[in-house]
Amino acid sequence: MANHCYNFISLNGDNKSIKELAKRLTDTYDKFHYLNGWCDYVLKIRDDFNYIKEEDKRDYCHYGSKWFYFDVCVEDNCITIQGDSAWSPMVKFTEDLCEVYNLSGSIEYEEPGWDFGGYASYIGEEEIDSGEFTYMEWKYRNDLSYWMEDMIEYLIELDDDELFLEIGEASMYASKEHISMLEEQLSKLKTESNINL
Repeated sequence: MANHCYNFISLNGDNKSIKELAKRLTDTYDKFHYLNGWCDYVLKIRDDFNYIKEEDKRDYCHYGSKWFYFDVCVEDNCITIQGDSAWSPMVKFTEDLCEVYNLSGSIEYEEPGWDFGGYASYIGEEEIDSGEFTYMEWKYRNDLSYWMEDMIEYLIELDDDELFLEIGEASMYASKEHISMLEEQLSKLKTESNINL
């Protein structure tokens, strides 16, 4: 769906921190009309539900987005939050959650319409690793079979010049072995479609 960035956030910590975070995360989002106010509440910047947008001088996407529709799952010492945000990922929110609750955590995100995907991981306030890629490179890194199927579906319709350019672009990040597999599959499918004509 246009402008929907998918987020998968995983947070781990001691039982007390996880329980406190779970309490602030669940059943509180609808008490706020603006994401900044809710994030402030979850991050213990405020303890009330009286957020006034006009008094907030920060960008309305301060925590990464202007809205966030999500599901929360709590298991032992782990919380996962997954859902869609507007246009961009909830990276700042994830980073702040790890710092405030002293958690280790990560976020993975993707937005095919704007052609990006990536990740960031934290231990407490320290960023351990991060990366951002084109959407297809992200899929290649995380789900090779999906990438292969999606590339074949897209490439099969291209003429030879367009195909050459797209294969060249994919060669910038994909292994020679996977590019060869992709070309073999395409050749096989094109041969089969010519036989069936």
